[in-house]
Parts: sequence; C-alpha cells; structure tokens
Amino acid sequence: MMSRHRQTGFTLVEIVIVVAIIGLLAVLGSLMVTKSHNKALIKQAEVDVRKLSVAILQMAWDTGKWPNGGARDRGGNAELWNLSILTEENPAGFDNWRGPYYEDDLEDPWGNDYFFDPDYRSNGTDRIVVGSFGPNGIGKNVYDADNIFVLLDD
Repeated sequence: MMSRHRQTGFTLVEIVIVVAIIGLLAVLGSLMVTKSHNKALIKQAEVDVRKLSVAILQMAWDTGKWPNGGARDRGGNAELWNLSILTEENPAGFDNWRGPYYEDDLEDPWGNDYFFDPDYRSNGTDRIVVGSFGPNGIGKNVYDADNIFVLLDD
C-alpha cells in the first residue's frame, strides 16, 4: 500500500485574493477618514466665520464702522482680505473702539485668511459678508460654490 501525502497550506491564488481584499478594505477606510476630515475642516471654517461675524458686528455697533472703515449702514466697497484689525487695540483710530474683538486664528483650516467683503455677490445681489474661500482657496472676488460665508446685512 502506498501512502498518500497531502500537502497543506495556501495556494498563491488564495494569498493574492486575501491580500487584494485587505488592500481594498484599507483604501475604503482611508477614503472614509479623508471624507470625515474634510467635513471637519468645513465645519471648523463655518464655526470660525460665525465667531468672526459676531466680532465684526460688535465692532460695527461700537464704532459705527465696518472693519474696512465703511459706515455701518452702507459697508463701502473695499474688501478686507485680512481681518487682523479685529485683534488689535484700535489700529485705525475708530471712535468708541472697545476691542480687540477677536482672539482666535484669522486663517481658515486651509491656510487662507478670512475676509470681509461689503459687495459680495450672492444670488445676484451684493451683500456684506465675512467668509472663507473654502477648500479650493480661490477667492478675491471669485464667487464659487465652496466659499463659506455669513451675511452681515440681514
């Protein structure tokens, strides 16, 4: 009688399939993490813009002027691409200044400065806003869909 020896173990095809499945799961997991991270950055920018809007409105109520120096009832037409005025001790010599009005970071999560725009085009109308250029960072009078902003003239 001849004895049969059975070989045990995995074939190369089985190993390749298992490695491919693990790789696919890793890719799907990293995509989910990236998506969650991007949502968190957008949410952080939304929170920051709301806090900045409160600071700007407080400054406007105190001084009668927007951060760009325009009168609170009109807004002027000069954009302000850096809001450091809110963190300083009356940098422009405004009457009734009670600042600094803001103490947090003035850059959005993508490294761009938050802005004040008194003639921001929203739904075909010029509005006074404070905002972020969003994830793509394209801005300075470019009104695209990923901008994050709060209306100040409602």
